[in-house]
Amino acid sequence: MGKDRESIRGSKKANGLSDSSADAHDLWRIDPVPIALLDSPLDFLLASHSRQRQVSALLMMIANGEFDRLVVKEMVVFLEGDFLFHFDDEEIGFFPLLRQYCPPEDNITILTERLVSEHAHTKKFCKEVIVLLKELLGGGKLAPEGAKKISAFAEDVRQHLAFENSVLLPIARVRLNPDSLLILSALLKDRRNIKSAPM
Repeated sequence: MGKDRESIRGSKKANGLSDSSADAHDLWRIDPVPIALLDSPLDFLLASHSRQRQVSALLMMIANGEFDRLVVKEMVVFLEGDFLFHFDDEEIGFFPLLRQYCPPEDNITILTERLVSEHAHTKKFCKEVIVLLKELLGGGKLAPEGAKKISAFAEDVRQHLAFENSVLLPIARVRLNPDSLLILSALLKDRRNIKSAPM
């Protein structure tokens, strides 16, 4: 049918961005999180994390000289929009609920303060990576320093997600009751201008 992944990758090495075929683009596609998952807010957050992990993997490929013009455009849109929006989902909705419902022995205030600090660092780092991606789209080449910056950003994101997935979300699944999950779901929907079903 189409080229396999390795042959597609091989065709995109360091000579700049290519306009890919539909088959190639499918391999690089950044799939959206299903809106229906907002009814299960912790699953929605986990799916958002999975999407960020996918973007991190694609950024590593770009840092290694593999490019797909369509996906780089999508990645810029994602990093400027959904990626940063997700931090507010956590800081405005998720973290305050955890602080409210977790007992002191969970040390949740310390954990969430650490994550908010990481968010601030990642936001600044993200803006620098966006500049590099836009330069690629404008026909520029990725210098070694730029490639290092992109791969470092991708690794930072992966480590941050690993902590949230292995520590924070398991705590949330134990501590947040159905009422608090409904509150979180409603807040996430409200931020997206989606009406919650009447109770």
